[in-house]
Amino acid sequence: MEEFRTGEVIIKQGKMDNGFYVLEKGAVEVYKNDIMLNVLIYPGTIFGEIGDILHTPRTCTIKARTQTKVIKYECPDLQTLVEQHPEIAVKIMETLASRLERTTQKLADLSITSTFFSEESK
Repeated sequence: MEEFRTGEVIIKQGKMDNGFYVLEKGAVEVYKNDIMLNVLIYPGTIFGEIGDILHTPRTCTIKARTQTKVIKYECPDLQTLVEQHPEIAVKIMETLASRLERTTQKLADLSITSTFFSEESK
């Protein structure tokens, strides 16, 4: 269990690091290129998994929005994680699918708005 004060950086975008986190208590803010994209508030929410899965530097900065408690999980590779903790692997897949669905909906909403404005300008 790790604790972070309000405003403290948990993950820094661009940093090569491993492990992912599960939010136990509090709230965190997700930033991409210094733009806040999301606030995670639900206990059990997983974050920081993308770099582990893709073997890339961290894709976002995560900051504690409030006094926050998280559990950090470190695993040498995705294959080992799936074999040793299939329930965590399922939770990660559900998290990624949910994020993809929300992103797809946002793109669809933007497309409708774009079409509306482009049709109106004719």
